[in-house]
Amino acid sequence: MDHKQSLENQRALTPYKQAIARYVRASMALKSVRYSDLASALDERGISVTPENLRSKVSKCMFSADLLAAIIDVLGVEDSAMRDILKQARELQSPREKI
Repeated sequence: MDHKQSLENQRALTPYKQAIARYVRASMALKSVRYSDLASALDERGISVTPENLRSKVSKCMFSADLLAAIIDVLGVEDSAMRDILKQARELQSPREKI
């Protein structure tokens, strides 16, 4: 893949990254879960991550799909997560991207 295509991919994926970060933060707020709580709950499942590292990963939306799945599981939002994330991503896309 050339550099131009890589940049295009990054641009096209930005709405998804933003939607995921918003969703995780909103779910945490609605459930009154702090990053320290989330880190503890993940640690109980054998996933060791600091609250600071989680905050950084969520703000940059730079985490793996498996960590996202674990976060969704810990927050107990598996029934609505994908639907809500995709809805937000579509709202964030430019008209050209929606085609």
